[in-house]
Amino acid sequence: MQDNARKLTYGAMMIALFAVLLAVSLYIPLFGSVSMFFIPLPILLYRLRYDRRASLLVAVAAILVSSLLGGLLYIPVAISLVLIGFVMGETIQTGKSKFYTVMAVSLTVLISMVVTYVGGVLFFEFNAIDTMMDTFQEAQQRLKDFLSGLGALPKDYEKITSDAFLYYRSTIPSMVILGSVFAGYLFVAASFYTAGRVGAKIQKFPPFREMKLPFMTIVVYAVIILSSLLMGNDTTSTYYLFYINAVVILRFAFLLQGLSLIYYFLNERKLPRFITIITTVFAIMLNPITIMLGTLDTAINIRAWIGKDKVN
Repeated sequence: MQDNARKLTYGAMMIALFAVLLAVSLYIPLFGSVSMFFIPLPILLYRLRYDRRASLLVAVAAILVSSLLGGLLYIPVAISLVLIGFVMGETIQTGKSKFYTVMAVSLTVLISMVVTYVGGVLFFEFNAIDTMMDTFQEAQQRLKDFLSGLGALPKDYEKITSDAFLYYRSTIPSMVILGSVFAGYLFVAASFYTAGRVGAKIQKFPPFREMKLPFMTIVVYAVIILSSLLMGNDTTSTYYLFYINAVVILRFAFLLQGLSLIYYFLNERKLPRFITIITTVFAIMLNPITIMLGTLDTAINIRAWIGKDKVN
């Protein structure tokens, strides 16, 4: 009886905390954009303390309470956030790695985004992608009118903008995937840090400088580049969509690998933190060079030479 009372009491506390965080995110725009990443925390904390069945009951109750705060339209948001918290709790309880947790949460975010998008199209006739592209076109038209008024409109302006719109529309899948991974990392980082501060047993993330992409990443990248030379660049083909999105994702991965290599070098040299900040800014501005460093580090492990140089 005492154990059941504790379950009910702790569950009520977590539901209330979930509702408060959700309300803050809904009604306080600036602060809410930060608090949103902490909303799954109550479900995570409850799952770490109690069994799966009790956690599911608390999750359902949290969704019902959320519907009272924001109405029926916020139920999909509440379901997504509850699932994120539950997935994080499950991965910890089953002893999965941090990378596995981030990927599982990212997949949950991605599925939620796809379901929300499809639901918006089917039930509300609202296409978020078309709306976004229409907004871009309106901004482009205003820029065109402004440049025309100044007499500074380039001769090939129409071609430049049409190519840009084709690229942006073609890379929407990769942007959604990368956005899901980034959001998944933020959810895990925020919740794990806070859970650790309140006494939960949470493993720490390894330092970013220790990131290392597998060599197979280079092989896949090479195959994609070579196949594009053989199949051409027909922008209307399915292969082009696959190629352009795969290249965007892989180059972003190599960018992260390049930053990781730079951080590893700076850490080995024991340089001040402000040097790291300045170097990060330049590394992002000169991202083609950073991507090249990440590609080389993945292929030949440059950091092994850095360590050898330090020993000598």
